[in-house]
Amino acid sequence: MGFGRDLRNSHEGLMKLQDWELKLLETVKRFMTLRVKSDKEYASLLLNISQQVDKHDNSSQIHYVSTVSK
Repeated sequence: MGFGRDLRNSHEGLMKLQDWELKLLETVKRFMTLRVKSDKEYASLLLNISQQVDKHDNSSQIHYVSTVSK
């Protein structure tokens, strides 16, 4: 006759598990948001650097030939 008692305990256990899962998902969401922001900044900086290198390469008309390649 302890069925009602067991059912109550399992309900509380399920609620605790769902609360824990929600906290975990919120943590994952925060991590992924930071990861996306970091990746966007990294890509932007890489683009900036590559554009600066292209400008530098296009503006310099001097073609250096090293003595090693000769």
